[in-house]
Amino acid sequence: MSEAYFFFRPILAVDRSWAAFDWQSARAFSTDSADLARCFKEANAAQLANLLPLVAPLDLTAFEQATFFNNFDAKQIIFILAAASLENSSIVAQCAALRSQGHRFGVHVDASELLQKIPLTAFDYLWIDAAFARQELSASDLEYSEGMGFHKIASSVGSHEMHGWLTDKKFDWSDSHFLTSHNPLGAKEPDLTRLKLLKLLNLVRQDGDTRAIEEIFREEPKLSYNLLRLVNSVAVGARTRISNFSQAIAILGRRQLQRWLQLLIYANNLADGNAPNPLMQIAAARGRQMELLCTALAPRPDNPELCDNAFMIGLFSLLEVLINLPMKDILAELPMPDEVTAALIARSQGGVLGQLLAAIVAGEAGNFSDAEAILGKQGISAATHAKAQLAALHWASRININERDGAEA
Repeated sequence: MSEAYFFFRPILAVDRSWAAFDWQSARAFSTDSADLARCFKEANAAQLANLLPLVAPLDLTAFEQATFFNNFDAKQIIFILAAASLENSSIVAQCAALRSQGHRFGVHVDASELLQKIPLTAFDYLWIDAAFARQELSASDLEYSEGMGFHKIASSVGSHEMHGWLTDKKFDWSDSHFLTSHNPLGAKEPDLTRLKLLKLLNLVRQDGDTRAIEEIFREEPKLSYNLLRLVNSVAVGARTRISNFSQAIAILGRRQLQRWLQLLIYANNLADGNAPNPLMQIAAARGRQMELLCTALAPRPDNPELCDNAFMIGLFSLLEVLINLPMKDILAELPMPDEVTAALIARSQGGVLGQLLAAIVAGEAGNFSDAEAILGKQGISAATHAKAQLAALHWASRININERDGAEA
């Protein structure tokens, strides 16, 4: 059997900030535990897991390996076991023993009668499909799970409305894919502030005069303020705080400044106060992953702009959701290279970069087999894919323009 592809996806807290990361393969509870351990080590997953925990379905054969759990710090992973594991007293006893050492375990709940069979000594998390929770669990079931102190994680959250229902029912965490779809209760009109920022970005991209760009920022002080907070929110290779626009250009250079402007388009501060904006982080992770994966394409296209275009495609792939306009109308405000336009408008017909975006979107949606097929066709190995995801999520998880002092995360 070929090496398994793994997929890492953000899990949201109630306020929609990132709380953990889902870690799955197409084989879920039957994934070889040796593959899990190997991926964690070779892809340097510990770096991400030290920021926020990974939530991983676990094959019961892991309990037959004396040293399997030694591969992970107890705080790094929440292992989820299939519902059938409750019938195995030996497994339950081992979970209880490991939990006493600080390890965390959860159970996949697929029948309401399972709830009262789950021993608190062994398990403290419940992993529940959102539609199942809504259709099959009664109010008393949900009250019982809360009263027992279980932490509830919802999977397959298909809509903003479903996330609202889960929040009302006091689920602790949920998956995040619904964020990449339009919110029917959100704004109905196009976001003109962000369109203006797109025009500014185009001026920077076309190497416009610095004084002309500075003048725009003087007219829009809030944009300048938010840009400086964003730039200072993550490491940029200099320990000096960037305090004005001219300094940002001098330290970052035009290329990196363009990247921060691209991120700023997603900042909630532009219109909505200081609410968390996980959509920006998802878009940033898409862009960074695209950029990293393009270096592994086989054969590699002969295009010096390939990786810059890959980053832009990933980052801009959620502009329709953000700005509430069709992608064609958005791109009319921001002329792009043909391969960027093609990938953003029609992924499957958008060339190699469109295919990379299609693989990322399929993975986010849980269509893991489709993503594997695309990645394999482009010559990207499972190991390369895992490293790219983890590096991208680690970078995106540290972007937070909502820090009170705008200091480096």
